[in-house]
Amino acid sequence: MAEDTTPPPPSQSHFAKFENFTPDDGASFDNEFVRLASSQNWIPGSQQYTQERTIAMRQELKLHYFSQSQPLGDVEELTEEDQLNGYRTLCLEVGIPPCDTILECKESLKKTLVNIVDLIDARRMGKKVKVWHDFEAFRTYTLKDENRISIDEAKKDGGYLASLLQRLQGGRRKRGRVGKAGLSKRDRRLGRRGPKAL
Repeated sequence: MAEDTTPPPPSQSHFAKFENFTPDDGASFDNEFVRLASSQNWIPGSQQYTQERTIAMRQELKLHYFSQSQPLGDVEELTEEDQLNGYRTLCLEVGIPPCDTILECKESLKKTLVNIVDLIDARRMGKKVKVWHDFEAFRTYTLKDENRISIDEAKKDGGYLASLLQRLQGGRRKRGRVGKAGLSKRDRRLGRRGPKAL
């Protein structure tokens, strides 16, 4: 599979859909969205701002990674092959070898710490995506009020955006976490017993 990094036509960008807004296809996603929000009178931090930002992220992600074989405006669902190619392209973008299935790609992407806006900007601006190895640094970078998204909105339209989300509240969970009676969930499922009381 050849990786196509040619940007899609500007007319297909989410930002081109607004009548009283002139998109700048060379601008970063955040700068472009702030300009759009100002032109539409969306108040930063409001529910509408968060929802519209999530829609824009979802549409830009789909445009840059999942629309190789058909224009974004087509109402037809992407074929499984188109979806797999999109996920493989995402994997390549973040330095993961492409997988054989959509599920394998999603699982590999979930293990990779990458900011979604940085992923969009990789295509919008021709930048290299930063892959994080320090969860706390990634969390601090990503978890700012102006970066919040609507989870419900992220799950729509194929769930492409939702498949990249990381759980950032409360830190990263470790496997084999100990719970009731000093046992991991796995041990409890298998009926193993904890240490005996004296």
